[in-house]
Amino acid sequence: MSKDLLNPIRGMRDILAEEMVLRNRVLDVIRDLFSLYGYKEILTPTIEPYELYAAKSGEEIKHRMYTFTDFGGRKVVLRPEATATISRLVVRKFRSESLPLRLGYVLSVFRYDEPQRGRYREFLQAGFELFGSHNVEAEAEILQISNELMQRLGFQDYVIKIGNQGLMKALLSWGGIPEPSQGALLNFIDKGLLAEAEAEILKLSSNSKGPEAVEKVKRLALLSREAKGGELMEGGAEVVKDVPGAKAALSSLSNVIDLCKGIALDRLKVDLGFVRGLEYYTGTIFEIWIPGFPVAVNGGGRYDGLTGLFGYPLPAVGCAPGVDRIVLAMQEKSSTKVPVPLCMVVATSPECIGMAFKAADTLRSSGSSAVLDVNRRSLSSALKYASERGIRFVVIIGAREMKENVVTLRDMERNVQMQMPMNELPLSLSQNT
Repeated sequence: MSKDLLNPIRGMRDILAEEMVLRNRVLDVIRDLFSLYGYKEILTPTIEPYELYAAKSGEEIKHRMYTFTDFGGRKVVLRPEATATISRLVVRKFRSESLPLRLGYVLSVFRYDEPQRGRYREFLQAGFELFGSHNVEAEAEILQISNELMQRLGFQDYVIKIGNQGLMKALLSWGGIPEPSQGALLNFIDKGLLAEAEAEILKLSSNSKGPEAVEKVKRLALLSREAKGGELMEGGAEVVKDVPGAKAALSSLSNVIDLCKGIALDRLKVDLGFVRGLEYYTGTIFEIWIPGFPVAVNGGGRYDGLTGLFGYPLPAVGCAPGVDRIVLAMQEKSSTKVPVPLCMVVATSPECIGMAFKAADTLRSSGSSAVLDVNRRSLSSALKYASERGIRFVVIIGAREMKENVVTLRDMERNVQMQMPMNELPLSLSQNT
């Protein structure tokens, strides 16, 4: 058998216990936030129709999807991101519900990206999606949730980069770039490939304003590096003053920023040249970055009208914390210990196994973790195993214990042991821990 069969497929990975501890902690916090903010958790299929994602997910996603033809002859994909599938679900199942509608999810997604630190081909994505509000309160709520997630997980040093995708879309349209062609340009800008974006603008422009559009893209990027606060917004307004739709995008961004200041959300870093590679974003966009970490750990924004592809246009805002990326950042910040069972129950002979099961059940019913020695080790071997695994207490049941209807509790840390009736075992543990 080939040794390659022992390794996961490139870009996929085995997740061990240490990482699962952190992963479950992140998911617990996310689900707490679902409850606190009123988001109903749902689940969608892993496999979806190709057309669902080909329409509006963007050029980058389309070229990174796991695509195949199933036995029914349908062209399908492994879900490459969650927003499109959630939008489909909203139209199918929640069309008659009162708005706004708040949905949460935890889903595996798949992209054929080049594997690197913090980037995998299968990864776990959580999400908060708010449908049915055009108002800035919706963006502020998603930003507030995203900020609270970071704080609850113990992150102190992070930045929320914020912009408005509508600003760049308005600028590209003004420069003669039709909307169907804007996806590739947005992807270039998202990746910081400004030279490629500029060349493509000049190539695709259908009017004489292509060179001016290139200049304005460069000025917005430069301005965001050099100016802050009111000076940045005033400078941006000057750059795009003759661009239809740009003023509204800047005004919307300014309103979101003001509201975030009002709720003491002070981590924002405004970038007027910022875009995200997903085509469906129409307004406010953001990403959360940790200094020194190579990729954003959360991102989202406004995507009004994506549900309109299915005949039911709705305003919407959402975000998608990357669970794997957050876990990796947490691992780099501190080490993680895997919880070990508090107790091990050992039967010293086959006749004692039934009583050992009862002892283990008694411990678990009281809330204490317990494992049963299922390998029928000798007592000395069982004690050695418990010591190597860091198990604090060993419950010993032998012929004498069965005869007297008691158990022997050994404290491995203090190297002492005592006998007691089985029903007193939980109390004894609580008094000795």
